[in-house]
Amino acid sequence: MSIDITTRGIAIHIKSTSRREFVEIDIYGRLEHRDYQVMIPVMHRAVEAVKDRELDVLVDMREFEGWTFEAAIDDMKFGFEFKDSFDKLAIVGDRKWEEIATDLMKHITGREIEYFENYDEALSWLLETP
Repeated sequence: MSIDITTRGIAIHIKSTSRREFVEIDIYGRLEHRDYQVMIPVMHRAVEAVKDRELDVLVDMREFEGWTFEAAIDDMKFGFEFKDSFDKLAIVGDRKWEEIATDLMKHITGREIEYFENYDEALSWLLETP
């Protein structure tokens, strides 16, 4: 007997290397409003914990399947609320609309944001020092 379980969620990891600290956000499944109710306070604590250091973000969207309408609104609010909290943002995805949305975010925010289809390339870009 096998159990078929559909999961969704947001995993937040605060990672450190010898060169930088960064937050990795893994998004999977179809997100709902309550996912953001959990994530936003966690992100506030993560940003506060490293406020005296540069903080970068890597978002892995390869297992992301979309949002409910309310969660899509939450995501836009989240983006604007935290846009000044990070120095660099790397998005890893596998859909054309994710690449287009990343380019749009880059122009709207004026931040250093790049889209990648390869996780290792995204991580390498994120960790390179100027």
